Amino acid sequence: MIELHTTPTANGYRASIMLEECGLEYRVRAYDLTKGDHLSAGHLALNPVGRVPTIVDEGVSGDRRAVVYGSQAILQYLADKTGRFLPTDPVARAAAYTWAGVATSDLGPAYSGQFVFGALLQEKIPTAIQHFERLCLRMLGALDTRLRDNRWLAGDEYTIADMLAYPAAAVSAKRFPGDLDAFPSLARWADEVGARPGVRRGMRVPA
Repeated sequence: MIELHTTPTANGYRASIMLEECGLEYRVRAYDLTKGDHLSAGHLALNPVGRVPTIVDEGVSGDRRAVVYGSQAILQYLADKTGRFLPTDPVARAAAYTWAGVATSDLGPAYSGQFVFGALLQEKIPTAIQHFERLCLRMLGALDTRLRDNRWLAGDEYTIADMLAYPAAAVSAKRFPGDLDAFPSLARWADEVGARPGVRRGMRVPA
């Protein structure tokens, strides 16, 4: 059994989408970030970074368990565990790793900054807001360019890269810029990813 420690954020959705897509049995421990649940002693004992999502996989071997935190690490771990959602072709696999990295290291932080400076902080810093808004648009543009000639981010196969990118590219984009009208290839991809049953279920976790 896998235990998912999560919250209803883009990072949390990435993990639950992958678990649903893989058809793995899991239980959920929902965290309220506003109450500091993620900084509790119990969670810090599992994940000293104190961020979510975290998974605890009790079914490794014997009494051993695997603790994995960080959305990209979780998805790569589950891909290795199940043998799914990573291409066997080395070129396509390299593309999957590359765009998984873009999703977590570029797109995700861009939207985190946009949310903090554009919505969360009461004191508005125009230069910071403009910086992160431009960065979000640049990242959306990069994804759109990639998807003009590719059905999925890694090419012909749906992979962890698509699952990692979807919550930010499709959901956070509703906050800024508001829609994907300027990014038609990205919009087409987002519709296709969002129609997958596993993605729909994952986006409802935690309920």
